[in-house]
Amino acid sequence: MAVKQILIFGATGSIGKQTLDIILHFKDRFVLRGISGRSRLDSIVEIAEKFRPRFIALPDESSVKYVAERLSYKPEFLIGDEGLAEMASCTEAEIAVIGISGIKGLIPAYYALKTGKRVALANKESIICGGFLLFAEAQRSNGEIIPVDSEHSALFQLLNKERKKFLRKVYLTASGGPFVNWSLEDLDKVTPELALKHPTWKMGEKITIDSATLMNKGFEVIEASILFDLPAEKIEVLIHPQSTIHALVELVDGTILAHLSKPDMRIPLLYALFYPERPMFEEGNLSLSSSLTLNLFPPDFKKFPCLALAYSALKKGHPYPLILEASDEVAVPTFLQGRIKFTEIPKVLEKTLNEFTIMYIPSSVEEILSFHEEVKTYTEEIIKRL
Repeated sequence: MAVKQILIFGATGSIGKQTLDIILHFKDRFVLRGISGRSRLDSIVEIAEKFRPRFIALPDESSVKYVAERLSYKPEFLIGDEGLAEMASCTEAEIAVIGISGIKGLIPAYYALKTGKRVALANKESIICGGFLLFAEAQRSNGEIIPVDSEHSALFQLLNKERKKFLRKVYLTASGGPFVNWSLEDLDKVTPELALKHPTWKMGEKITIDSATLMNKGFEVIEASILFDLPAEKIEVLIHPQSTIHALVELVDGTILAHLSKPDMRIPLLYALFYPERPMFEEGNLSLSSSLTLNLFPPDFKKFPCLALAYSALKKGHPYPLILEASDEVAVPTFLQGRIKFTEIPKVLEKTLNEFTIMYIPSSVEEILSFHEEVKTYTEEIIKRL
């Protein structure tokens, strides 16, 4: 088997670390060619010494100086957004893992696809804000987009061409977060500390809060629509506290197909890296020999209005999902700082969706990034007026 070279964007985050773990376990299949990082520079040094990638992309000159002084070899350093684009464009690598959180993930995703790579995509924002660009480049260059989110990986595996022809609807599952059984009145008292305790997944702060508001699931509805070319009406959400079923597909004859696995991100990552093969992964085994309880029930849109906002933005079309995502990037940190209540997050998002003036439709990477910043600035103004 040929050894494939991998680029990891966001090497020090959760997705990055788990990809590194996979590379270590499958040394005969993968080599790390490049890494990017933003703030955990000591971790970058540690990863670089262990794997010795040729490329290291960092945000600025001071970061480069810090890392370079601590390395025993001389990699090729790349800087800023241009550095992300340059590393993603390198012809030596076949696979780019996009584990960066935030809109900046669009940059490496776009340039990796532009150069015909497989993109293992764990960055929601790039699909929500610029999915049309990514698919255009993938089609032009024969690049591939393999989703890494457990729900979209499940749909990718369930939805072949034959099944899509007879599709009635798809269901994305959500754990429900820590407040699924709280009353509407109690949600008003949620603190950042409580919201950061997710019952199933260990994730970064932003996505953990998005999971608590169900905004994350709303974003996944938008992603599913773009990734699989589905109208909003064919995508439903079900609360599933066990996080064992990741997606279901209902066909026109009443058949329902489900994808089950342990809640372990290495499973969809392995799928994206090895596709169309499947490697042996003993740790992924889901035991069915003991009792297995699976609960599924609909979400409460009144308690979690962020989910309704996502459907609304999706139905309106581009650039409304972009506006929603950019506004959320401001609202969540503002809540974590204690400046707004948990229940004010959806209020901020709704006001931004309704009041932001759309002067142009962003149609390039540069325009999307600029538009995104404009929405964030506007959201700050809304928060000041609350």
